[in-house]
This record gives sequence, structure tokens and C-alpha cells, in this order.
Amino acid sequence: MPRPSIVPNPHVLQQAVDRYLALAADGDIAADVPLQNAAYTLCVLTGTRTVEEAMAAVELLCSGAPSIGNASGERELV
Repeated sequence: MPRPSIVPNPHVLQQAVDRYLALAADGDIAADVPLQNAAYTLCVLTGTRTVEEAMAAVELLCSGAPSIGNASGERELV
């Protein structure tokens, strides 16, 4: 997968990932539309078409960006 030419703000991307994962873990049918919205946001931020591609892009962005992570150098995004 090619690296996106526009890289999203790491904080915004982290928030989008956290929101998607929280909604996906909830399993509540009432969260279906918000879950779809969160998936769409991840796709827009990463320039992908599916959640699977978006999560792979998040991993790629994390592995190639030393500025994304905490003080100990560990990756914080998924």
C-alpha cells in the first residue's frame, strides 16, 4: 500500500481510531450509524475505501513516522 501524500494529524487520527474501536466494541445496534460515520472518517483521514485498509494505513503511518508515539518511543496508534 503506498504511503499517503497527505499525512493526517496524529492526534486527530488517534481520536478517530479510538472512537471507531469503542463503537465497534459496543455492539449496540443503536451505535450502527455512528459506527459507520466513524469508519467513514477513518477512511477519509487515511485515503482508503474500507476500514481494513484504513487500519492497515494507520499501521503504516505509525511504522514510518517516528514522531507518532509516546515519550518512550512506543507506538500509540493501533
